[in-house]
Amino acid sequence: MINIQNKKDCCGCNACGDVCARKAITFQTDEEGFWYPEVNKDLCTDCGLCERVRPMLNLDKVKSHGQREPRIYGGHHKNIAIRFDSTSGGVFSALANAMYKSGGYVSGAVFNEDWTVSNYISNNKKDLSHLRSSKYVESNAEGLYKEIKRLLISGEKVLACGSPCQMAALRTYLGKDYENLVIVDFLCRATNSPKAYRKYLDYLEDIH
Repeated sequence: MINIQNKKDCCGCNACGDVCARKAITFQTDEEGFWYPEVNKDLCTDCGLCERVRPMLNLDKVKSHGQREPRIYGGHHKNIAIRFDSTSGGVFSALANAMYKSGGYVSGAVFNEDWTVSNYISNNKKDLSHLRSSKYVESNAEGLYKEIKRLLISGEKVLACGSPCQMAALRTYLGKDYENLVIVDFLCRATNSPKAYRKYLDYLEDIH
C-alpha cells in the first residue's frame, strides 16, 4: 500500500484515491499545506492499484504513451480579448472551443466560491471563462480521473488540461490510450501551497 517515506515521491495528483475501490485513501495536508494520501489499513486489501497509478514511480510507463521527443508549436488566439484574459496566449481556449464544437467535454482548473481550486469537467461552453487562465495554486483533482474514464468508455470526446503531474497520473490511471481523448498540460515550475495562498487571501481581506 502507499507509504510515503519521501515527499518527493508524491506529487499530490489524487489519482490513488480515485483508483481505490475500497475508498481506503483520504488526503491530509502537511504543515506546508500540501496534501498527501493516508491509507485506512482497516479498509485496504493491499491490491497494489494505488502504487500502479503513482506517476512518480511509473515514469517509464507514462513516457511509453505517445512520442518520447516533444514536437514544439507556438501560437496565440486571434481574439485579442481572449489573449488578455489568458496566461498562455489563449491556446487552451482555441482547443477547448474546438472540442465543444464537436460535442465533447473539457476539463481544467476552476476557482470555487471560497477561492480554493479544483478540477472540473463539462461540455458547457459557458464554463470556458472559468477554466481559462492559470490559477497558480495546487488544485484538487479528486474524482476527475474516474469521471474522465467514465466519459471515455461511454464514447464521449474529452479534452483534459492540467499540470504535467496530473496529466501523467491520468495516463497511468487509464492504463491505455483512447482515440477520443486529447491530453494537454502546461509548462510548470512547481505549484504553490493552498495553505500559503489562503493566508495571502486572508491578508488581502484584512487590509481591504
